[in-house]
Amino acid sequence: MKLIASLAAFAIAIPTVANAMELMPMQGGSFELGDHAVSIYYIDHDQDYQVVTTIAPSHGLDGAPIRFVGMMKPGETETLSVGSFDTTVSEVLELVHNGDSLTVVQKVQTASVD
Repeated sequence: MKLIASLAAFAIAIPTVANAMELMPMQGGSFELGDHAVSIYYIDHDQDYQVVTTIAPSHGLDGAPIRFVGMMKPGETETLSVGSFDTTVSEVLELVHNGDSLTVVQKVQTASVD
């Protein structure tokens, strides 16, 4: 039981909000996520949003861009994250369909090591 409690305490993440941006239909937003540049926009399909997310290496780094296209219903949340195996810190982009717009919240999460 102590092992499970210890693992649960370690897994708790403490988010710190660094930035939030509200996007409107066909209005793109650009973000940095680790060593990657992220571009996000959406198309309004009645109440559902078709969200297009493109992730590419930051300027000067090698690699091809990757594009994700998906649908989000009102109230849904999607999360993109990047971290490192040698640290307890991860960077997170949280996409929230809040009914009349798409909010992108950029966070840094630090795992608790209690």
